[in-house]
Amino acid sequence: MKNKVTLDSILSPISVKKFFNEYWRKKHLVLRRDKFKDLFTFDDLNKYINRFPDVKYLNVVDYDGYGTKWTWDKFKLRDDNQPNLNRAGIIDLWKKGKTIIVPLCEYENEKLVNICFELEKYFCYGQSNIYCSPCAGSKSFNIHADSTENFLFHQYGEVKWTIYNEWGKSPRPKKFTIQDEFILNAGDLLYIPAGQYHHVETIGPRILASIHFPNKAKQTLENFKITSRSSSKRTEWYDLSLYCK
Repeated sequence: MKNKVTLDSILSPISVKKFFNEYWRKKHLVLRRDKFKDLFTFDDLNKYINRFPDVKYLNVVDYDGYGTKWTWDKFKLRDDNQPNLNRAGIIDLWKKGKTIIVPLCEYENEKLVNICFELEKYFCYGQSNIYCSPCAGSKSFNIHADSTENFLFHQYGEVKWTIYNEWGKSPRPKKFTIQDEFILNAGDLLYIPAGQYHHVETIGPRILASIHFPNKAKQTLENFKITSRSSSKRTEWYDLSLYCK
């Protein structure tokens, strides 16, 4: 791949050794910097929406005002009581301040898939989800914990994050205590370990790339396994321009 991405460049300015010794599976990490902020743009979102219905897994958060998520693929399978939205209907929800999620979008461009290739040397097969919000107060998700290691690349706008002391998905804690609160901007990176509860608030229009991976089975600092790229399940990224004559 012509645009080489390494874990060092992803985690800069801290070292890979420092990340795994001090943060991995232990605590969140905030890196304030000016990197990887062109992974996905509003122009990319325009192109994606204008391909509708020829897209996969498109989500609209809180489409009904009651916290319900509209999912294109669930609607196609007729396994959910969701409205029949066309492209204009999705745009109308966007105008009303609803967040659009573009899941499983790592092959939307080379930069996204290169990050996945690199992180999959250290973690299991993962994916990228893009969160796009049009205005302040656009709802994302309530306080929750994920089962994956999350690397959150801030693309556009300001986002307020709240990290809680509580961990684990089951049973859900009855109360939460705040560990940290901060605002991140385009170019910043946030790492959240699997199982740590967190919450995000939109301050204005924003784009966030969530690139996340399960941990490898029995992975420990003492016996850490790094996979070669050739053993990744992911297929190659092809640049057709290289074959133009």
